[in-house]
Amino acid sequence: MNIKKTMAGFFLAGAMCSTVLPLSVQADEAPEWLGGELKKPLSETRIGITLLYPGSNAYQAKYAEAAEQYTKELGLDATVMDPQGDPATQFNQLQDMVSKNLDAIVLWPTSQNALIPAVRQASRAGIPVITSNSPIGEAGRRYIQSHTGPDDCAQAQQAAEILGDALNGEGNIVVVEGTPGYTVSILRKNCFMDTMEDAYPNIKILASQTAEWNREKAQTVMETYLTKFGDEIDGVYAFDDGMGLGVISALQGAGKKPGEVKVVTCNLFGEGWDAIKNGWETGSNKQSPIDDAILAIQTAVKVANGIEVPAIDTIETPKITADNVDQFERPTW
Repeated sequence: MNIKKTMAGFFLAGAMCSTVLPLSVQADEAPEWLGGELKKPLSETRIGITLLYPGSNAYQAKYAEAAEQYTKELGLDATVMDPQGDPATQFNQLQDMVSKNLDAIVLWPTSQNALIPAVRQASRAGIPVITSNSPIGEAGRRYIQSHTGPDDCAQAQQAAEILGDALNGEGNIVVVEGTPGYTVSILRKNCFMDTMEDAYPNIKILASQTAEWNREKAQTVMETYLTKFGDEIDGVYAFDDGMGLGVISALQGAGKKPGEVKVVTCNLFGEGWDAIKNGWETGSNKQSPIDDAILAIQTAVKVANGIEVPAIDTIETPKITADNVDQFERPTW
């Protein structure tokens, strides 16, 4: 089976990579990255931003902080909202944004499909919507102006390559998943599994279970795996680094030594950077919540000013292992 299902496959247009850095500007000036004229001052540009659940992990918290800071630096009239992972709350937030006739909306969706009616309502009201980090369901993508964030399929493929190579193409692994049905979870699972099947057919997946993006739940899942499979486990794939750190805690509690079980994740955290340095984590990839937030906001400002944007715009997520970890600054999240 060949890998066909990349993040770009979720949309009609191909991906374009962007490097984004915060730049302070005067509220009446067009920033260099805009690529066009301002229809009105940035101080009069109204942007609504509704996130996933900033209180759930360090990445989302840093994203929310960056969004708050960057909109202030730009001088935007912006509001950052936290639905605490509840689709009904986020649905109401979107409807409120539509009623206020905002210039653009940034949406980090809490649900793949539950928000589609609200996104459709925004589109029909002429308010451009940018999805950030995770796409919404296929039926709603016609109402989205652009999607920004990491290429989750590419990240999963990278994780499979790191783990497969670390095991020399043989052994047994277990998987710790994110929330079922969430687009990021779907991509980080399917693209990993497909790469394993294609490139590392002698690696057996013993079990795969959700920990819902939660570090403590991931530790519990891994403890269960260790009880069931014991020394049969050669490697672990966790969908994000927070859960990977929970896995490492379970391994430490079981008396394992650094590197005895290969742990690979997506989306490296600061503690994960440390874990790579000290041998507990085999590898991950860089994903900056600051770049993630800034790209979404810049895209929202562009569409608010009638400037054409790609259907999908991704942030870079290079592999990080013990071989190159010193080339990357320790994440602050």
